Amino acid sequence: MEYKDELDRMRDRQKNPERYRKKAVKKQVFEDLDEDDYDIDPRRRTSRSRKDDMHREIRSSRKKRRRKKRIILAVELVVLAVLLVSVYRFFKKDTGYWNIAVFGVDSRDGNLGKGALADVDLICSINKETGEIKLVSVFRDTYLRIDDDGTYFKMNEAYFKGGPKQALKTLNTNLDLDIDDYVTFNWKAVADTINILGGINLEISDSEFKYINSFITETVESTGVASVHLASAGMNHLDGVQAVAYARLRLMDTDFNRTARQRKVISLAMEKAKNADFAVLNNILVTVFPQVSTNFGVDDIIPMAKNVKKYHIGETSGFPFAHAEMKINKRDSVIPLTLESNVIQLHEFLFGEQDFKPSSEVKSISAHIAKETGMGEAGKDTETGRKDPSSGGGKKENNAQPAPQETAPPETEPMIEETVTEEESSTEETTEAPETTEPESESEVGPGIGLDDKNEKETGESKAETKPSETKESKPQESPKETETEKTTAAPDKTGPGSDSPKPENNGPGNGPGENANNSPGDNPSKGPGF
Repeated sequence: MEYKDELDRMRDRQKNPERYRKKAVKKQVFEDLDEDDYDIDPRRRTSRSRKDDMHREIRSSRKKRRRKKRIILAVELVVLAVLLVSVYRFFKKDTGYWNIAVFGVDSRDGNLGKGALADVDLICSINKETGEIKLVSVFRDTYLRIDDDGTYFKMNEAYFKGGPKQALKTLNTNLDLDIDDYVTFNWKAVADTINILGGINLEISDSEFKYINSFITETVESTGVASVHLASAGMNHLDGVQAVAYARLRLMDTDFNRTARQRKVISLAMEKAKNADFAVLNNILVTVFPQVSTNFGVDDIIPMAKNVKKYHIGETSGFPFAHAEMKINKRDSVIPLTLESNVIQLHEFLFGEQDFKPSSEVKSISAHIAKETGMGEAGKDTETGRKDPSSGGGKKENNAQPAPQETAPPETEPMIEETVTEEESSTEETTEAPETTEPESESEVGPGIGLDDKNEKETGESKAETKPSETKESKPQESPKETETEKTTAAPDKTGPGSDSPKPENNGPGNGPGENANNSPGDNPSKGPGF
């Protein structure tokens, strides 16, 4: 088509824009073509195909990189979603409480599951609004229903037979709780935690000092963590192994006092953690968390670690509050008086529920225990000191944390110690000192048999010091003590742990699963006294 001038061409382009558009596209295509595209030489065509292959590979690698980026982004979104759900779960579930079952096992081979002896059964209830943490030790010998088959046995047998899941179910069934989370630890995890925190300060009584070095020796052997013996009673700075040994002591009193000592160690460790920086807390997570068995992750703990100063140990206690001791199938057991009334008191203690009504299942279990044991009446609260977070609970609550200057050395005379005047107690100290060091059988009760010559030397010196100090007033008191230790049935509380007389029935729980019915765990050094 011919145009008169350029103006005429412009007018035609405005009238037929589609035609000119097609021409422009076609022209651009021809400009983009390489001259190789017009060549009929096969060698040039091969070179062109190689270029095409190279371009395809480049495009393919770009697609792969984009796909990887999408996958990484998707994974990050999933992780973020899990963290958000965990934080929501922590702050919203259980109407303000996070309840955790804590189990401590007597494991020498690292086993934290079925077949391990759980000598620590602890309920930890965290009030997320106030930051108060309440601790309740369920005595390991508490007589409960431990499975769905209707088997009634001691609490720690549930963990021995079914691991943490069965133990958790036993707590929920018998105590009307709804605990989902648990954590199981052994001695090494506790020792490492306290070592990272820098240790704790504890007052060691004379009776506790008598046994603690033996437990330190055995704990070092079982955990592989280094430590040293304590030099004396009184205020001591304990490392991790020494604190574990303190929490395991029970030969001089009862299992109730041992659970109080365990709660005391936890309380002191918590106070240390509150004053630690985030690097120390992170070190605990990295070092200790792989050593424990649990069904929740680090993401559940991070919110607490960031706000650790908000949390504090409140009231602590032992369960059952009202209880009695008796032998069932030749095994020492703790009988709730009654389970139903104790569960009501437990919910009031943990959650402030004034009008809690136990479920029909708890009532049925309580009735069965009452019928089997003949103890169907509600008893008095034997946890007299449970509102004092530093004292814990137990049948002999006043002996849980004695000050050295107020503690009479012999644990064989707890009843006399409570009734004598200050003048009589000073006289008893001179007469009873030989009894605390005389028999060799006392060192054979617990672990660490064959202590070093240092302990024997100290015992000999104490014996030599006490003999000259005997007075005329103290001599007449020796004969009734000898008769009381012989009459174990008439005065079982006055029998020392080192005496050769048979163990009385109400001397506290001690027989774990698989142990000799007439022996406590301390009588079997291979198993140890338990945690």
